[in-house]
Amino acid sequence: MYQDIFDNTNDTSVVDFSKKSYLLKKIKKRFLTYGYRQIQTSTLEQYDLYQSITGTVHPDNMIKVIDSSGKILVLRPDVTIPITRMFAAINKQQLPVQQLFYISEVFRHASQENSEQTQAGIENFGPSTVEQDAEVIALAIHTLHDLGFDSFKLEIGQASFFRELLELLNLSDNARVKLQSLIQAKNVSEIKRLLEQLRIQDDLSILIQQVPFLYGDFLGVIHSASKLALNKQMKNKLAELKRLYEVLQMYEVENYVSLDLGLINHMNYYSDIIFQGFVENVGKPVLMGGRYDQLAEQLNASLPAIGFAIDVDFLVDAMDQHALFPNVTNKMDIVLLTEQARLQEAIQSATMLRSQGYQVNVRTDESTIPASTSLIRYENKQQTLECLNHTHSFSDQNELMRLLRQQKEDE
Repeated sequence: MYQDIFDNTNDTSVVDFSKKSYLLKKIKKRFLTYGYRQIQTSTLEQYDLYQSITGTVHPDNMIKVIDSSGKILVLRPDVTIPITRMFAAINKQQLPVQQLFYISEVFRHASQENSEQTQAGIENFGPSTVEQDAEVIALAIHTLHDLGFDSFKLEIGQASFFRELLELLNLSDNARVKLQSLIQAKNVSEIKRLLEQLRIQDDLSILIQQVPFLYGDFLGVIHSASKLALNKQMKNKLAELKRLYEVLQMYEVENYVSLDLGLINHMNYYSDIIFQGFVENVGKPVLMGGRYDQLAEQLNASLPAIGFAIDVDFLVDAMDQHALFPNVTNKMDIVLLTEQARLQEAIQSATMLRSQGYQVNVRTDESTIPASTSLIRYENKQQTLECLNHTHSFSDQNELMRLLRQQKEDE
């Protein structure tokens, strides 16, 4: 004999699941208002799909399985790549604008976090314009607003601007990764030490050391960065950022954004605008996204795109911390207690109430009834409704519905 041992760290209680459902309903409603349509990708994906794409999840972080034919599969570690592959296969040349959203589980090996996480996000395939970038950022802001957050910021970066700076240094891959990590951490002293070790010429070294300070007020950062722009491409990117801010002003969301030209996303397929959302008193991003115009080129297609993903499980914790969930109760709406002789009549009433959207549980034994907002009794040739510490008799289903409507008005 042996006991099955399994990891239940990601199990969800009834109350937690209610909170998650509430959050996802809000997110889905907002995505729909912007014209997005829901899509779903396979839970099991070909390992080669992710291995062949540069800048994605590291193979060591993927959860691998082997199918009956011996092929290596992975539990979906990312949603953007399979969606991009789907539309790249449909049209290798040009695709009409597609606005898609998903609510999916992603799976990655994690030392301190659950390997299974729920993500909700959007993917927008269409022309690469500043106006489109602004709309996606506004959608992210409106989504956080809908969930009840007041104090939050979307930090916006520019991957191309930063990449142009790195190209000037001509670094090895290892040195580039180390420098990116230090800049992301804004570790100024270690950045200076690394640049000295790499023998970077003084003017470029001074320039790179200023990158960690290029964050904060949007227009102020653009002004400071304009003095450091060394080529036409960098100047063009700053001009696009200024236009982006102007469009965000039209959405009246400019107070929720800041600019960080040292922002680096761990997914290296992002090509231009990148962003991440932080809420007050929460230490890591609740959403991340950006533009990935070149990703589909690795799949032999041209599909400019921008999107973002929300870490749903982490967002549940953040909403808990900010007390943004309505009171969650395990109470049934109505328990209908009946004697056996009137069971058919009680079932008919329960069916009618369920058709009106009520949660109804039928019981014949009072000792087994669950907690409920209202109790209906069918016994002793009488029928009564007990709610709000009052008992009301009723003669038929119409009168019962009138009493229930009155109850809602009195709550």
